[in-house]
Amino acid sequence: MKWIIYLALGALFYYALNAFASSVGLAEENDTAFSTNILPNAGTTTSSLSNSNLDGVQSGSTGVLANGSTHNGFTITCETQISNACGRAFNNELEASHDMTVTATGSLVGIEGNSRPDDVTHTSTQIKLNGGINLSSYIAVQNCEHNSSQHTCGNSVGAMDSYTLVMKVLDTNNNVLATSTQIRTIDSGYNSNEIVSGDSLHYNGVHANKYEWSWTGIDGSQSTTSALRGPNLLGAEMALDFSIEDYEPLSAQEIKDMNEGLGTANLNESEIWNVISGLEESIGEKLNVETGGAVTSVELTENFEIIVTTTKKASPEVVAKVQEVVQTMNKTKTVETLKKEVIAEVIKESKQEAKEEAVKEEPTSIAKNNKEPEKKEEKASNKTSAKVTKEKIKENKVKSKKTINTKLEKVMAKIDKKVKDSAKNLELKNIVKMDAMIGEQLSLASYKGIEFYKPKNIYMNQLDIMDDRQIYADITLSNYVANDIIGMKKRQLEVLDNEKQMLLIELEELKRG
Repeated sequence: MKWIIYLALGALFYYALNAFASSVGLAEENDTAFSTNILPNAGTTTSSLSNSNLDGVQSGSTGVLANGSTHNGFTITCETQISNACGRAFNNELEASHDMTVTATGSLVGIEGNSRPDDVTHTSTQIKLNGGINLSSYIAVQNCEHNSSQHTCGNSVGAMDSYTLVMKVLDTNNNVLATSTQIRTIDSGYNSNEIVSGDSLHYNGVHANKYEWSWTGIDGSQSTTSALRGPNLLGAEMALDFSIEDYEPLSAQEIKDMNEGLGTANLNESEIWNVISGLEESIGEKLNVETGGAVTSVELTENFEIIVTTTKKASPEVVAKVQEVVQTMNKTKTVETLKKEVIAEVIKESKQEAKEEAVKEEPTSIAKNNKEPEKKEEKASNKTSAKVTKEKIKENKVKSKKTINTKLEKVMAKIDKKVKDSAKNLELKNIVKMDAMIGEQLSLASYKGIEFYKPKNIYMNQLDIMDDRQIYADITLSNYVANDIIGMKKRQLEVLDNEKQMLLIELEELKRG
C-alpha cells in the first residue's frame, strides 16, 4: 500500500506518466486486504427499485426522518425541515425533501478483509493502517424529481437536483487527515435508469483511525413547503483496503533519501506521505475534470508507475480519453507543477499545526476569584520607561537575529554538501532564505515581556442614550403579512399544491404495486 519512493522519484514522475498506458484499470495487490461493506447498512437487502447489487439503506419501519434521528445505523440531519422532517424512509429508499444528509461514522481498526489471490482473512490494526489505506464507495441514486428530467417521477418540478458524497479519514482525536468530495447532478430514475457512482479516497499517511461517510440530497426547487422533492438514496457501500503487514517507520536515511527525491528539505515521515497522498489526489482531480469523473483513484507504485482506477462502467473510449489526458499532462509538465503546489501546502499546514501545538503548551493562569490584585507599580518617568523598553526590544532582536543567522548558515552548508546541481542548489537556498525572512518578520519573540499598552477605561460608565419608545407599536410585520390578501391566497395555493403532490405520490406508488 505505501511505497518507498527514493531519490529518483522527482525525475521519474514523467516516466511514471509515460508508463501509464498499461496501468489503467484495477490494481491487484497481494499485500493488501480488501474488506466488504463497512457502513452500518452492511447486509441490508438490496432495494427492489435498484438493479445494482449494493446493500440497501432502508430497513425496518418506514416514515418521517426527523433532524437528528437515526435509521439503519445512519444519522439523519438537515438545514431545513418540512413538516418537521428532513425526508422519509419508504419503499426501500431514503427520500430527501429540501435537503437531507445521511451520515455514518466508525472505526477503521478491527475491520476484516481478505488478501488476493490467497483469500486469507486479515484484521486491521493501527500499525497496519499506518501503512496507508484506501476507501472506495459506491452509491445508487434516483434523481428524477426536477422539471427537466428524462425519467419523470414523484414531484418533478423545479431546477435540477444535486447530491454530494463526502468521505473523510480521521485520527484518534478526530482531526481530518484526508477528504474527498464529489458533487453530481446526473439525471436518473429507478432500476435500469438509476445511476451508480463510484468514488475512492487514498491516504498514504500515518495515524488513520476513523472514517466519516455522508450523502446529501438537495432539492433544486428549494421549496420550504412541499416535501420529498429531492434525490433518493437507493443503496450505499464503502470498503476498506489496508496492508496485511505491520508498518515499519522509515529510517533516518530513508527519510533523507525521500526528501532529496521530492526536492524538499527536512520533511518528516508524516509530511512525506502527505505529499505523496496529496499528489495522488491532485492528479486524480485533474483527470476527473478532463474526463467528466471517470477516474475513481490514482496511486503511485513502487515501480514509479501511476495506477489509475476508472469507474466500473467506463467504456473503452473513456479509458482512451484518460490515457490521452495523461499524455497531455506529461507534455505540459503538469505533474511537476502539482508536486510543487502539494509540497508548499503540506509545509504550510505543518507550520500551522506546529504553531497551534505551541499555543496549547503555553501555561495559562486563571484567577481564583474576581478580586483585583493590589497594584504594585514602581514610579518612574515616562522617558526612563520608554528608554528601557526600546533597549530591551533591541537586545531581543539582536539575539534573535544571531540565532537565525547561525541556523541559516548550517542549513546552507548542508545544501552545498548534499545538492550538487547548481540550479537546484540555488532554488533550495532561495526557498530557505525566504522562509527565514518570513519567520523573522512574523516572530514576536523579541517582544516577549514587553508591555505594549496599559488599559484605558475611557468607555466605562457611559450615559444610556437608548430610546425605548415604540413608534409603530400597533404595526408589526407578522400582523401585516397575516392580513395580506395576496399572502393569504399564496398560502392557500401552497396547501392545495402540497395535497395534490401527496395524491400524485400515492398514485405513483399504487402504479408500482
